[in-house]
Amino acid sequence: MMGVNAVGFTSPAAYAGAPSGGSSETKIQALQQKLQKLDQEKKEAVQKKDEDKVKELEKQIENIKRQIEQLKKKENQEEKKADQESPGASGHNPYDTSAGMYVDVSV
Repeated sequence: MMGVNAVGFTSPAAYAGAPSGGSSETKIQALQQKLQKLDQEKKEAVQKKDEDKVKELEKQIENIKRQIEQLKKKENQEEKKADQESPGASGHNPYDTSAGMYVDVSV
């Protein structure tokens, strides 16, 4: 069929090398898919006894593992920050009427 764009059929893992935008969770999932693919390629290279390919893939695997760890740390820091900024975390009671939120002006 002519007119079919092959670019539309790429898998999400194709973009995992340099994830940008989106949530940390989405980036982590894409990197984990890429990691699985590289692990499979490494197994094949080991079977073929291609030492150069194995070393190259090991470097890529380590790089992706490092990226995943960094994203997980960033995600944890963002969660902690969000918890600290929530109304209950600051010690302020959102239902405290003494803060002037419920002033009766009808008197």
